[in-house]
Amino acid sequence: MKATLPDARSALRLRRYWWTLKKYVWYISIIGFSQFALRILPTTTLGRYMFKKKSQTHKRIQSNDLNLQPGEWVEVRSAKEIFTTLDKKGKLKGLAFTPEMVEYCGKKFRVYKRLSQIIIEATGELRAIKSPTVLLEGVFCSGKAHGNCDRSCFCFWREAWLRRLSS
Repeated sequence: MKATLPDARSALRLRRYWWTLKKYVWYISIIGFSQFALRILPTTTLGRYMFKKKSQTHKRIQSNDLNLQPGEWVEVRSAKEIFTTLDKKGKLKGLAFTPEMVEYCGKKFRVYKRLSQIIIEATGELRAIKSPTVLLEGVFCSGKAHGNCDRSCFCFWREAWLRRLSS
C-alpha cells in the first residue's frame, strides 16, 4: 500500500495564521479594542483593505539616545507606551517586545550591560547592534509564552522602552 504524507506547507500556513491571531488577541488584551482598531488594525493587510487608505504611522516615543551605562537606574515604561513604539510586526527597529516582558513594565531596574554585538545562535554569525539596547539586572525571560522554555535568557530592551531615573 502506498502511504501519502500530508502536505506540510498547508499546515505551516495554518500555524502562521494561528500565531498571528494569538498576537492580535494579546495586543487587544494590553491596549484595548478601541486602541487596537485605531493604531494596529489599519497597518495590517486586512485593515488596509477595510479602510482603503495607506497605513498610519505609529506615534513614537520621543527619546534622544539615553546612552545608558551599567549601574544606572531605569524604569520600564508601561505596556501601552511601549506598544505605541511598535510596528505591525510587534517590533521596534527589528527587536520584538515579547509577552514575557510585560510583567516588568512599570518596575525599576539597574542597567546590567549595554549591547553592541550578539551571536545569532542559528548561524553562529556575530552581528552588530546599531540601535541602543541594554540588558537589565534580574530581568530574564520566563519562557511561558514559548512553550515553557527554561533557558532563562536575558530580555533585550531598547532605550526607547526605558525611562532614566534620577539618582
